[in-house]
Amino acid sequence: MNNISILSDLENNFSGIDMSQKNIKKHDLSISDQLADFEKLRISALTKAVEISPLVKEVTIGPKSPVKKSSIKENVPVKNDEKEADLLEDKIGEDLRYTIMLKQYERKLRETSEELFKNLVEKMIAKRTESMRTFWKKQSEECERKTLELRSRKLQMLKQLQENDNLSVLGKAKLDEQKCQIVNKKTIENMNRILEEQNKATSRFASVTDSHTKICICYNDIMDILSSDALAKAVFDKYVISINTVIGNINTIMDLCKTGTITDKEVKQAEILSLNMDNIRKKIVEDLNEVKQQEMLRKQKEEEVAKKKELEGKKHIEKKTVAQVEQTLAEQPTKIKPMFYSAKNFAYYENLRKFLNEYENSYKDLLENVSLKKFRFDCQKAVNTPVNALSSVSGTHIRDKYDKLSKLLRGESVQVLDTYVQATQHPQGLYYCTALLAKKIVRQGDLLVSSNPEAAFPLAAVAVTLWSQFPEFGMLLEANFHRQCPYLVPMLLPQKQGQSDKEFYVSRGYTYNEEGVVEKQDKFLKRMSGIFRLCCAIWITKTPKFLNSTNPHGLHRGWKWLASFINLKPEPDICATLLHDFFSVCGSEFHKYYKKQFIKIIKLISSDYLKILENIDEGGPKTRLEVYLQNVLNTGHLPPPNGLLPPNTW
Repeated sequence: MNNISILSDLENNFSGIDMSQKNIKKHDLSISDQLADFEKLRISALTKAVEISPLVKEVTIGPKSPVKKSSIKENVPVKNDEKEADLLEDKIGEDLRYTIMLKQYERKLRETSEELFKNLVEKMIAKRTESMRTFWKKQSEECERKTLELRSRKLQMLKQLQENDNLSVLGKAKLDEQKCQIVNKKTIENMNRILEEQNKATSRFASVTDSHTKICICYNDIMDILSSDALAKAVFDKYVISINTVIGNINTIMDLCKTGTITDKEVKQAEILSLNMDNIRKKIVEDLNEVKQQEMLRKQKEEEVAKKKELEGKKHIEKKTVAQVEQTLAEQPTKIKPMFYSAKNFAYYENLRKFLNEYENSYKDLLENVSLKKFRFDCQKAVNTPVNALSSVSGTHIRDKYDKLSKLLRGESVQVLDTYVQATQHPQGLYYCTALLAKKIVRQGDLLVSSNPEAAFPLAAVAVTLWSQFPEFGMLLEANFHRQCPYLVPMLLPQKQGQSDKEFYVSRGYTYNEEGVVEKQDKFLKRMSGIFRLCCAIWITKTPKFLNSTNPHGLHRGWKWLASFINLKPEPDICATLLHDFFSVCGSEFHKYYKKQFIKIIKLISSDYLKILENIDEGGPKTRLEVYLQNVLNTGHLPPPNGLLPPNTW
């Protein structure tokens, strides 16, 4: 056997290793990378075998070893043929020795390769085991996360089902919660289906509830129209059957909602019923407007006839009033006892004062209850917020503030900032809000109008509109005007015997500070002027176009005040101040309405009244009044006040 055959055997052996490597590669590609050094090991072994082959000349084992050869040579004579045979035998022995050596190397190489392969396989198995452990750990964590998410969704769904009072679905959800550890695809699909069905049921119920709410709102609007308008009864009777039909059908659908058997068909029916009720409401409003228009035309005809009679009566009264004023002014210097008020005006003042005190006592329990502090605060916000924000920026702005105050006085819910306020939450809440609003508006004359006279007109517009709808509010407003400014009665009360200075000044409208010092005269005049200008603005304010009523405290009250005021004994400062304010605010409107009679009054004041005033008053107010009246008499023109709202502002 020669070296070439030995090398071929080694190659076959290593090729077997290569095949095993390929088979292993099929299972794991990383093994081929790890056994890449086997090729180098095989080349190294073959190279070393070739290097040592020239050094080995003899057979070391077997029958042809050198020991046996020497014994044969000693006994047998050597022949040529035998020498050739020995040479051949030596050659074969040498080849056999090389073969045995190569087999030994091959065996050692195979053992080494198997050991290396075994180590590599063990490492590969360990690595794969680690990777599988990491993979299953991640899978476990993912499964746990999905389980927690599913549990969270189930809890959220349970909460929603609890809010909707769906007991059957809630019980199913609780059962699913107990089995939350068994998470599988079927459970998730079932829960999604249940949730979808619940959402559909909730959507249907919400739609039906919305339709029911719309029907209720329309019905309440119809009832409000019926209760607020006497003409609505005849119109309402035509639609009673239709209204009852709609209400009966919607109640039937609402009963179905309780049983949980509602379908899309009932949802559609509820929507149609809400549209029908809205159409009925619109028809009632349209029919009522037609009836009102007819009634208004009839009243206009009656009013035209009444106005003719009224004008004739007013002319007679105006002439009589002017004659009385002339007579009073002519007789006043000769009177011994000055007139401080008229008996009729004082009786009216006493009645209003008594009404105000009784009205304030009607909500006394509400004020004394400590637990109702938040409710009182909410009522104050509902009154103060719209009144403080009121301005003449636009008619829409004024209407918005009026609507909020009107709803409050009607006992409806009103939104103030982020809260809702309803005065009827307490039996005395409506009384409290009404009195609070009247006091707040009069107080604005002191705080706001005294420094900004133009602010009186939007306040007056809202006050007159509320007065025409809520007579009690108007009485409270007038009573608060008298309480804050007694000159609006008018009355100029003298100091009684035994009455202290503080009591006297308070009865005249003065205020005292915390140190007990009475307010200064200029501050007092400014405050009285603000309150009086607000009242003057109310006298000349017209009601808005959406009301079919006139100003309940209009020009006739201002005329009555003027006639009564100049019949009283004049006093320094205050009398000239109030008269100047009256002509500045009301002069233009009074001139349009009373014309020549009003000019007569101005002439009387400019001549007779100012002569009396000159004896007691030399201050600025008297001078301003005198200059103003002379300018009016010279020009014949009374300019409108600054800030007067244009006609039909809202």
